[in-house]
Amino acid sequence: MLKNNDSIEEFKRSLSATVKSIGKKEDLEINYVKENPSIAGNTINLTEPNIENLKYNLNYLRAEADSLALEFRLHSKEIHQSFINNDEFSNEILDALEQTRIEVKGSKEFKGIGQNIRNKHLQDLKKNRSNKSKDNLINAFRYVSYEELTNQKLSKENDKYRMIIKEKLKNNYSVFFNELKKHLNNQEKFTETILEKLEELGLLNKKNNNLDNEELNENEIDENQENNENENNSDDDTNDANIEMQSSKTDIEQALSVDKNEDMGDDSSDTETDYLPKIESLQKLENYKIYTNDFDEIVNADELCDSKELEKLRRNLDQQVFSFQPLIVKIANRLQRKLLAQQNRHWDFNMEEGYLDTSRLAKIIANPNTKLSYKVEREIEFKDTIVSLLIDNSGSMRGRPITVAALCSDILAKTLERCLIKSEILGFTTKAWKGGKSREIWIKNGKSSNPGRLNDLRHIIYKSADAPWRRSKKNLGLLLKEGILKENVDGEALSWAYKRLTNRQEKRKILVVISDGAPVDDSTLSVNPGNYLEKNLRDIIGEIEKNKNVELIAIGIGHDVSRYYSKAVTIMDVDQLGEVLLNQLSTIFSIK
Repeated sequence: MLKNNDSIEEFKRSLSATVKSIGKKEDLEINYVKENPSIAGNTINLTEPNIENLKYNLNYLRAEADSLALEFRLHSKEIHQSFINNDEFSNEILDALEQTRIEVKGSKEFKGIGQNIRNKHLQDLKKNRSNKSKDNLINAFRYVSYEELTNQKLSKENDKYRMIIKEKLKNNYSVFFNELKKHLNNQEKFTETILEKLEELGLLNKKNNNLDNEELNENEIDENQENNENENNSDDDTNDANIEMQSSKTDIEQALSVDKNEDMGDDSSDTETDYLPKIESLQKLENYKIYTNDFDEIVNADELCDSKELEKLRRNLDQQVFSFQPLIVKIANRLQRKLLAQQNRHWDFNMEEGYLDTSRLAKIIANPNTKLSYKVEREIEFKDTIVSLLIDNSGSMRGRPITVAALCSDILAKTLERCLIKSEILGFTTKAWKGGKSREIWIKNGKSSNPGRLNDLRHIIYKSADAPWRRSKKNLGLLLKEGILKENVDGEALSWAYKRLTNRQEKRKILVVISDGAPVDDSTLSVNPGNYLEKNLRDIIGEIEKNKNVELIAIGIGHDVSRYYSKAVTIMDVDQLGEVLLNQLSTIFSIK
C-alpha cells in the first residue's frame, strides 16, 4: 500500500510540474478533485489519481491535464465571455469549438500533448452513447472540427458525427472549416466565424425567450401554466431554457413541475411585509429601474414554512453535515489560533492581583520583604468583525448546489460563532416564476416598453447577525424546501445585503456571496435588453469594491464567478468544501 501511495504522490508531483510548465505560470495552483476537472481563477482542478486509473488510464489523466493547461495558456476568458449570450445551447457549441481550437493550437506546439489528446478523444468517442439530438450536435461540432483542423481522422465512431455536420453545413462544409483554420491563432475572429454560422443555421437564439410578443391576460397566464404541467419533457425544451441559463435541463424541468403547482395553488406567499431598503450610493447607477416594488418582501425563514416541516428539513441537513463535525472544530481552532497569534498583547503592571510578574522575582529572592507584584492583561477588541453570507436561492441551485450552499452556511456560521465573530445568513429569489403580480400590473397598464425589473423579489433572512446559531440553525433547512427556489435578481440582493452591513457598528465587514452564475429573471429579460440584470450586477459589484468599506468575496457553486467578482473561489463538489474553507477562511480573516 505504501508503495502504491508513493507512486501516486510521485505522479501528482510530476503532473503538477508539467501543468505549471505548460501553463507558463509558476504560481499556478494545482488541486486534485474526485470529479469535474476544471479551471477556477488561478487554480486548475485535476482528477484525483488512484492506483487503478494509473494502471489502466494513465494517458487519459495526462491528456485531461494537458487540455486544461493549454486552456490556461491559450484561452482568453474575457474575449470568450464577450461572445456569450442567453442561449445555453449555442454557448455549449461555442465552448466545444473553443476547446478544440485550444487543443489543436497546443498540439502543434507540443507533439506529445497532441498524441495524448487524440487518444483521449478516441476513448471518449467509444464511451459516448447519448441519443439526445442536442448532445449529438455539440459532440459533432467538437470531434469533427478536431479532425478537420488537425487533418487527422479519429475512429469510425466519429462517422455518425461527420454525417450530422455535413447534413447541417451542406455545401459550406469545407468553407466553414477553412475559415476556422485561417483564424486558429485569433480567438476573437475564430468565435465570430462560429457565431455567424450558427446564426445562419438558425442555431443562435439571441433573445432566448418566448415572451416578446405575448398578449396574455391573467387568465391566459394561468391556463398556460396548467397546460405546461401536462406537456412531456421534450415539448418543454424551449420554455425550460428561459427559467435559468446556468441550470441543467433536467433541473429546470423539475423546478417547473414542482414550483408551478405550488404557485397556482397557494397565493399566501404574496403577503406584503417590509419593502426593500434604498441604498443611496448604489441607486444612482445608470439605466436600471424597477417597475414596482409594491410586492417585494423581506421575510424571516420561519415565516415561509411551518415549524414541524422546518425541523424535518433541518434533520435532513444534519444527516449530511454530520460528517463535517470534525472539520468544524478543525477550522475553528485554526482560525482562532490565527486571530490570537496576531493579537497585540498589552499588560498593566504593579497591580494588586492578577498574574505574578516574573520579571521581579529576582528582587523578591534577594529581599523577601519586597512586596509581590502582579500584572493584568488589558482587554482589547480584535474580533470586531461581521460576516454576511448571501445565498443564491434560484432554480438552477436545485439539488446538489443548494445542498452544498446549505452545508457551507452551516459550517461557516458555527465556526464564526466559535471565534466570537458575528454572522448573518441571507437568501434571495423571487416570489413567482415569470413576473408574479408586478408583471400582471404591467400587462394591465398597457405593457410600457423597457419597464425595468419586472418580478416580485423575495429576500429571506435565515439568521440575523445578533441571533445565536443554535436559535437559527433550523432555518437553514428551508434551503432544501421544494418551491422556494425560483429566479434570481442578484444586483438588488447584493444592494440589500450591503445596506444591512453598512448599518452595523462593527469595524470590519465581510460579504460572502454564494451563487452559481449570472442573474436570470425571465420576465425582466423578455422586455429589457438581454444583459440588463447582468450589467446591474456588475455595476453594483464595481461600486461596492470601489467603496472598500465592505470586503466582497464570492463562492461559485459549480460555476466560475470570477468574471463578476474580483475575489472569487469555485467549489465544484462537497468533497472540496473542507480544503476550500480552510484556505479561504485563513485568507479572509487575516488581520490587517
